[in-house]
Amino acid sequence: MSAARQTRDSWRRLLGTLVLAVLLEQLPWSGWMLVIRPDFVLVAVLFWVLHQPARIGFGAAFFFGLLADFQDGAVFGQHAIAYVIGVYLVLFLRLRLLQFDPIRQAAQLFPVLLATQLVVLLVGWLAVNPPSSLALLLPVFTSTLLWYLIALFMRLWHGKGAQGRA
Repeated sequence: MSAARQTRDSWRRLLGTLVLAVLLEQLPWSGWMLVIRPDFVLVAVLFWVLHQPARIGFGAAFFFGLLADFQDGAVFGQHAIAYVIGVYLVLFLRLRLLQFDPIRQAAQLFPVLLATQLVVLLVGWLAVNPPSSLALLLPVFTSTLLWYLIALFMRLWHGKGAQGRA
């Protein structure tokens, strides 16, 4: 396979997963499913920042954050700021995260996802009104679970097994 074809396929995979994440956010979530819905776009952006930092970074995070604001009807820039902070934290921890198996990677990403959700809540609180309950932090848990499942799938797909170091 030529290098140009690999590059093209790599870009297709990256953009395809980001488009899929945006589409998953568009599903008609309601009730408790809306409350616990993981932040698919954030997880996808952070995944690609971790594994392809030369291809996706702060600009893409800001763009997809603005798109998430538009989708959720949130304060414009609320998710954009949080996503950029999440990207910074993942880039800061990148070498450490790449050494862990999926469960430890998810455990290390939990505080990053929590920080981004707290930024979303803080900006929303400062701009509009305070959150009504702490149930708004539930997506952190489901996003962490989603990260674990994706990392486990990728590990198994690459033939490294579910246990052990990368």
